[in-house]
Amino acid sequence: MLLLKKTRHKVILDLIEQQDVATQDELLELLLERGYSVTQATVSRDVKKLGLVKSFENATGIHVDRSFC
Repeated sequence: MLLLKKTRHKVILDLIEQQDVATQDELLELLLERGYSVTQATVSRDVKKLGLVKSFENATGIHVDRSFC
């Protein structure tokens, strides 16, 4: 289970690095498309754990808050 979580976290970081992800719902859909069976609650916990925040600058969407890490 821990390996799956770590793998999912890596995929989430890759996704937000490669493209604009505006919402947790959008992130959820991207994960589902890649075969991850997750709920919105799981995505929410992952976002918090990874220190992701919504950026309002230039409407770029979710990104990693480096001050949190």
